[in-house]
Amino acid sequence: MTTLDDSRSGAPAPAGQTRRRLGDVLVEKGLLLPEDLDHALNEQRNAEGPRRRLGQILVELGLVSEAELAVCLADLLSLEHVDLSRVSIAPDVVRLLPRAVAERCRVLVLDKTPEYLLVAAADPTNVLALDDVKLYTRTPELHVVVAVDSQIRDHLARAWSLTEDTSQVSRMVEEASDDDDEDPLAALNGSVDDDAPIVKLVNRILSDAVRLRCSDIHLESQRDQLRVRFRVDGLLRDVMSAPKRVAPSVISRIKIISGLDISERRVPQDGRTRVTVDGAAIDCRVSTLPALHGEKVVIRLLTRGDDVPSLESLGFEPEQLEVFTRALSVPQGLVLITGPTGSGKTNTLYAAIHATMSPEKNIITLEDPVEVQLPGITQVQVNTKVGMTFSAGLRSVLRQDPDIVLIGEVRDAETAELALKASMTGHLVLTTLHTNSAVGALTRLVDMGAAPFLVASSLTAAIAQRLVRRPCDSCADGYIPDEDTLALLGLTIEDILDATPLRGTGCPDCGGTGYRGRTAVYEVLDVTPSVRKVLMTTPTESALGEEAARIGMSTLRTAALAKAMRGETTFEEVVRVTAG
Repeated sequence: MTTLDDSRSGAPAPAGQTRRRLGDVLVEKGLLLPEDLDHALNEQRNAEGPRRRLGQILVELGLVSEAELAVCLADLLSLEHVDLSRVSIAPDVVRLLPRAVAERCRVLVLDKTPEYLLVAAADPTNVLALDDVKLYTRTPELHVVVAVDSQIRDHLARAWSLTEDTSQVSRMVEEASDDDDEDPLAALNGSVDDDAPIVKLVNRILSDAVRLRCSDIHLESQRDQLRVRFRVDGLLRDVMSAPKRVAPSVISRIKIISGLDISERRVPQDGRTRVTVDGAAIDCRVSTLPALHGEKVVIRLLTRGDDVPSLESLGFEPEQLEVFTRALSVPQGLVLITGPTGSGKTNTLYAAIHATMSPEKNIITLEDPVEVQLPGITQVQVNTKVGMTFSAGLRSVLRQDPDIVLIGEVRDAETAELALKASMTGHLVLTTLHTNSAVGALTRLVDMGAAPFLVASSLTAAIAQRLVRRPCDSCADGYIPDEDTLALLGLTIEDILDATPLRGTGCPDCGGTGYRGRTAVYEVLDVTPSVRKVLMTTPTESALGEEAARIGMSTLRTAALAKAMRGETTFEEVVRVTAG
């Protein structure tokens, strides 16, 4: 294997030979057009501040992928390229290099022998960084391979995660126990000492959760331990457990940073905080609940306002997106989004609001609670303690000259009637309901006491949704679903002969689950004149369902199966999410 010192990119080319550059290699391999290379070079020359590397600019512009860049860089330097998603590395080997140095240099230790240290680097031309690696590991020689920067960061995060770095977690817990005996306040108050063991432990839990793409953190006080679990891709997984004696201090620390009362342990409390991980600020919603063995805390990690996805990236089928976009473009009407808790309704609502924002429109939201803070709109928090309910708030909102109104949830007949009337008087109203299907949303409004003619005349579209897990890109491979799974879906092997089903085999990138990330599946009911007619004459779920099928509405299962056929999810996920 070649060392970096044998093949530095800065070394002069042999006489009569033109020195190759990264951009030239990308063009030679057909991964980049010459005009795109010129555009990136202009960006590099004209950028303000510190000079950025060409590869970084190409990836940011979406002209090449990180993997393509790494392969070409390895080719340019005559080094080996390693796909870290296919490599299992012992955490104690990774930790041979201090974390701060590894993250600063973007270097991952892969193996150690008596003669040399094998490391993966995102930028092998950074000789100063590699000299630092030699210094800290006291290794005379490095063997360098090239790897994708994001994979290096993921491996570093895992090596120092709560599940792997048990020795350091144990040390923090022991130090926390000693600290609590002496001075509890010093261990909790980050403004006094950011190196206090409890502060470090809580920071570690939060940063690990962000790096693992966790949506919720569960801290549960049990009879003999503090249990920590992360919800990743919709499913909870155990992360760590700590002695029961540190639970009060950990929970008090979380209360302090969330602005909650640490002396009150008898009633539930709600708060917010913001954490910074890898330079990115993440908003958190904190909820405490008194339980038998102490308080339980759940921390929801929220999407940032500038990270709201586009409508196109959510998972709509093309014809569904067309119906939804058309419903959002009308000046007045009601759009319902339905689904159980945790099905992504809020994400869809914010994406819709983001897509319709403009300086000409006054957009007001009424939420409980406000989850994502979007600049450019007015967001109102419901507060039932002072009488600021959805219905009372909606009356006030309608006096604020809104063009678009977002109601977090229709919970009672009064709010439903106000939303319907608002949608008939020149407002576009977006809201959510807890029903299982798009058709069920229409009948739910009628069941809540709304007149069928009012629902029929104001409703523009009803959308039901669920979230399905995606196969991990790093370990996904073709597979054939078993006959039992296909039977549950009403399919046979012959039905999937033209499909390209994929399923992850399990790798470090996905934590061995075979899944990484989620996408939404939708059921979009366009409220056409024929649907309105059925709603006014026979407003039953069966009658509306028949009419929806007649006009060609794609059901949740149909949409999920289409994704499974394309390899965007698995057939097992379709069964799990659309059962019943």
